Amino acid sequence: MKNFDIQLDEEYAQKLAYIQQEADQDTVEAIKSSIELRYQQLQQQKTDPLAKLKQSKFIGCFKGETDLAANSEAIVRSRSTN
Repeated sequence: MKNFDIQLDEEYAQKLAYIQQEADQDTVEAIKSSIELRYQQLQQQKTDPLAKLKQSKFIGCFKGETDLAANSEAIVRSRSTN
């Protein structure tokens, strides 16, 4: 077993206390469950490329036609005639 000495600022100390109270866990169990949750999220991203893409900043960073991929040629033609 490893020991860790950590210091939390007031915001994270309050969040940890809230987790402990709501989940009825001691400090060690609250930290372990948080680590386990994050570990599972990362494992799921590793096996699910779509989940990883959805969490990236790439999704939603462009504005344009919703059917651009399917109708790109028609869209380009219609814009070049305007």
